[in-house]
Amino acid sequence: RRLQLPHLAMKLIAGDDQDAAFPPGHNGADIVVGIAEMIGIDLVKEPQFLWIAEQASKAKMPNDWKEFTNDDGQTMYYHTKTKEIQKTHPLIYRYKEMYSNSRSYQKKLEAGDISINLERPEQKLMAVIAEIMGRASKGLPPATPDTVETLAQIVGVDSTCEFFLFRVVKQTLEAYVEKKLDLHSFMQDLKDPVEFLRGIRKKQNQVDVIRKPTSIIMCQECEKKAAVVKCEQCKDFFCQDCFNGTHATGKRRAHITSDVEQLVCAAYEDRVATCQCVQCGLFYSDEGFLYVHAFDAARPDLRNHLKRVINGLVCLECEHYNASVLCEDCVDLFCTECFIKLHRKGKRRQHVHLTIDNTGQIFRGGFLVPPEEAQVLTDRARSTVETGPWVPFRDDRLNVFWYHLVEKTRVEQSPIDPQT
Repeated sequence: RRLQLPHLAMKLIAGDDQDAAFPPGHNGADIVVGIAEMIGIDLVKEPQFLWIAEQASKAKMPNDWKEFTNDDGQTMYYHTKTKEIQKTHPLIYRYKEMYSNSRSYQKKLEAGDISINLERPEQKLMAVIAEIMGRASKGLPPATPDTVETLAQIVGVDSTCEFFLFRVVKQTLEAYVEKKLDLHSFMQDLKDPVEFLRGIRKKQNQVDVIRKPTSIIMCQECEKKAAVVKCEQCKDFFCQDCFNGTHATGKRRAHITSDVEQLVCAAYEDRVATCQCVQCGLFYSDEGFLYVHAFDAARPDLRNHLKRVINGLVCLECEHYNASVLCEDCVDLFCTECFIKLHRKGKRRQHVHLTIDNTGQIFRGGFLVPPEEAQVLTDRARSTVETGPWVPFRDDRLNVFWYHLVEKTRVEQSPIDPQT
């Protein structure tokens, strides 16, 4: 029959061989400690390796091994293929080797002697797993810039340009640690998804916060103004002036046109409008709004104008429903369902969330957030979703800092806050 390792550990700790019932996946602290001692882990000096004992506590007896009791009442293990009989549980040898390798890699890392021995991806993964699980066992954030950079390199993500995929690696690491999944399969588990995400990222960007086209169709005659009509016979796009000039004579006067519906920035005709000025009523791209309302010295009153995002904000997680929640800790936008799904466990349950109504107004605890602060929060969340080079991390004191993927620098103040 199969016997889970926690059962064996409890019998050894208790000092008797009587069977005891344990719930599936039982992983109590006393059992993990007992297994750690069997593996040889020093609980006082090496708490960072307790994750190995925890994994062993959830492992099942290999199929080739059978457990039986001999005439003296001792528990023995029999290998059905090699006919080998031993007293030590077969999983102990496996996790002793894992512990030995992890300990060896840590010593090499501390000594700085890793240039030769950690060239293979599998070895790099083993080394970074030891560091990640060591931090997790101490209650520290498992994801640091160095560990995520290493994991990104292992799975083939270029952190200097593939900002979105770097975030995927970071979020996957945090999910693996929180759900206590086997990090040794991290590289294989992410290989195919990363390739898939890399392939569709270009299309994904088109719907990544605002549902909008990526470019404006320009007049093919003057190439300076946005097209407003399409000639069905010529198959070309024209601004109104150019269409009137080229179709004023001959048979072209009878050509049929169709309207080109585009929301064009009032400041830059070659850019798509993504927001509307609440006071002016005009539509602008983000750059156009900033140009008109922040740099016009003759109209200082424009700086107090507020903008409304067109079509609302889209949930970062499902990219389908409009966002109804803004998490102040994650600095991300969610629909209600996705927010609940991602924030029902761990420390994320303590995250502060703001609600967004249908008009784009933001509320904190039922009270309306001042428009200026709401604008800062919205811009900050949109900048995060649009995958710039800044990525938020938490230090050992759980304070947020920002890491720049290109320059490899960190700052304490949010670099994407428009007021700073």
